[in-house]
Amino acid sequence: MPTFPFAAALLLASTLAFTSCQSGTEAPVAADLNSANPTVAEQARKVQELSTQVERQKAVIETEKTKLTALQQQLDGSRQNLDGIKKEVQANP
Repeated sequence: MPTFPFAAALLLASTLAFTSCQSGTEAPVAADLNSANPTVAEQARKVQELSTQVERQKAVIETEKTKLTALQQQLDGSRQNLDGIKKEVQANP
């Protein structure tokens, strides 16, 4: 199936894009992780953990979108193939 290599490449590109976006928002949190105030440090850990979870979920969503696109393409191709087979059967009974 030619759609799967395309889907894998798209998944890789999406993952790399999300990873590169992630580093910009973590810089202030990284400084707060080492805060002398334990409340600030704990909240910074929570923020960092939630940020990581959000980015992972975004990657999962992009992966699922890619899978859905590949499946839709397969479905469209199968429908076209079915139409072609039916026309051939009608033309050559």
